[in-house]
Amino acid sequence: MRIAMKTHFRTAWIAAALALPCAGAGAAEHDRSKEVSFEDWKFSGTFGYNYSNGDYGTTRDTNVDLGLATLSAETGNFRFTASLPYIHIDGRGLVVFDASGNPIVINRRTSAPPDPRAGWGDLNLSASYTIPAAILDGFEVRLSGITKVPIASERRRLSTGKSDYGMSVDVSRQFGKWMPFVTVGYLSVGQAAGYTLYDTTSVSAGSSLELSDDLVATASYDFDSADGPLTQNAHSLFSSLSWVRGDSITLTGYGTVGLSKGSPDMSVGFLVSYGFN
Repeated sequence: MRIAMKTHFRTAWIAAALALPCAGAGAAEHDRSKEVSFEDWKFSGTFGYNYSNGDYGTTRDTNVDLGLATLSAETGNFRFTASLPYIHIDGRGLVVFDASGNPIVINRRTSAPPDPRAGWGDLNLSASYTIPAAILDGFEVRLSGITKVPIASERRRLSTGKSDYGMSVDVSRQFGKWMPFVTVGYLSVGQAAGYTLYDTTSVSAGSSLELSDDLVATASYDFDSADGPLTQNAHSLFSSLSWVRGDSITLTGYGTVGLSKGSPDMSVGFLVSYGFN
């Protein structure tokens, strides 16, 4: 069994988090001699919850509860994903999120009263193409593009109000039960009025391990460059455990540990994925 998971889980945000085994882009040969029909499409939905806590370099902690709904469609080696979070933020610093799910602190109002706020976050859209391992001598390469559509409320301070655009390259290779991977990404961040935000780069390196026919563990080290003058580079460790039942259901529990002020101190969460066909 080979599970095709998105290998880079962003702290405090899980965007396009999980692909079910039936939706693995490189897991099966695609007959290009056939015309694409509705039966060639595979659909899945992912629902989850994430809790994170961190001071982000301030003197006060910020707590974030995040519920995430993701819909994915896949045909051949192409995959399309739409994600929409519901966010509850409780803290003094004004924390919002970019298209990769990284927290951006754009106001350190640590002397002000706590500023709890909640509502729907920005819509995240992504598309990816996977070059099958058979073409690259066992290596599998996934090319992805992502954009953030700013539909969240600026008045509630849940969004920068600007679009973000990014791309990433994920390289992996299967070695028996192990599948090491490296992901490199770049994100162009929309410039919100009155704030200075930086474009960012990210690197993730780790491996998944098939513990049994229906159990997969993943661990990685993640790095993200600073989003602006009020943030630091983010370093964190991620681990997850996924239980796969047939070709339709995947349950995942995960956690991260922050290694720098630019990332949450910790986060934990779970995901439930279901394949429709």
